[in-house]
Amino acid sequence: MSELVMQTPTPEVRVLTMARSARRNALSRSLISELCHAIQQAETDGIRALVVAGEGPSFSAGADFSGLEGDGSDQDYDDEMSRLTGALEESPLISVAAVQGACIGAGLDLALACDFRVAASDAVFALPAVKMGILYNPQRLAQILPKFSHAAAMRLLLLADKLDQTEALAAGVATHPAQSGQALTMATDLASRAARLPPLAQRTSKAFVKAFHRPDFAAEDWQARRTELLTSDERRTALRLARKPKT
Repeated sequence: MSELVMQTPTPEVRVLTMARSARRNALSRSLISELCHAIQQAETDGIRALVVAGEGPSFSAGADFSGLEGDGSDQDYDDEMSRLTGALEESPLISVAAVQGACIGAGLDLALACDFRVAASDAVFALPAVKMGILYNPQRLAQILPKFSHAAAMRLLLLADKLDQTEALAAGVATHPAQSGQALTMATDLASRAARLPPLAQRTSKAFVKAFHRPDFAAEDWQARRTELLTSDERRTALRLARKPKT
């Protein structure tokens, strides 16, 4: 039985809903695999933006402990999660996490892999690896820690603190606030707005932001890509539309 529900509310937006509410949408290996496949399928289908949501009152409680052994073999789970987060981060699609309730551990990792995170007023964010006697996947930490403040990182990692909506917004963990029960609606609206923008410029801009934080960043390469955009059909169309009188 599928653990993921896929809906396409508009031709360019797809909603992926984790359907394990009885387990608070804990990320099983099979759910991770379904999410990876769904991302690839969305790209093939010409989708422009993805919304990732959880069924029921929680976004995701994190890793499904029933699939972990408590020894070194759990490294495989880290690898599977890294494939999922990498698929979202490297995808040309714009991705939005619709977070309500618990967004914990691997669930937070999944949300942070999305380009935007809409947090409902009841959203709670935590990364409680220290409670489980481990350090969260160091390779992922190196990628996600720059996304939010040092103070938030210390609270999440050293104290296993929980951040509410207000704290998450201030720390950069969340990007948009929503009222209780409205995270999915706002996330879908945000995805629809993103999907209306010129695709080539959007994909290039997303790739630029990711490349900027890498040690091999080369500004001249991106200047060349900008020059290509200046002479593209997409840019000419956008300029023509911008010149039309506003009514």
